[in-house]
Amino acid sequence: MHFLVVRRRHLGVALDADELRKAQPVRGGIAVEEERVECLKRVSRVAKIRGAWPMQPPLLPLLLDVNLASMVPNGLILSGIEEVDGVMYAQSWWCRLI
Repeated sequence: MHFLVVRRRHLGVALDADELRKAQPVRGGIAVEEERVECLKRVSRVAKIRGAWPMQPPLLPLLLDVNLASMVPNGLILSGIEEVDGVMYAQSWWCRLI
């Protein structure tokens, strides 16, 4: 499935409602799978946003230890952590069906 995805945090700090409205969404397919994550040194459930081409790198930083926080008929919220410059931060994705 393809979604418009908006990151709900910046470096772990939640965006306010105005910032969320202004945020530019990323368009792509969401893939969730378990894989070994080197920065965690263990297996984690990982969410990725994939673009149009199979070998294209993920469009956003990986969402690690991901869980489904909320789901409604037209979208969902995925929550987890992301690594930015070697630091782990809380992150959530607001995912709306296209």
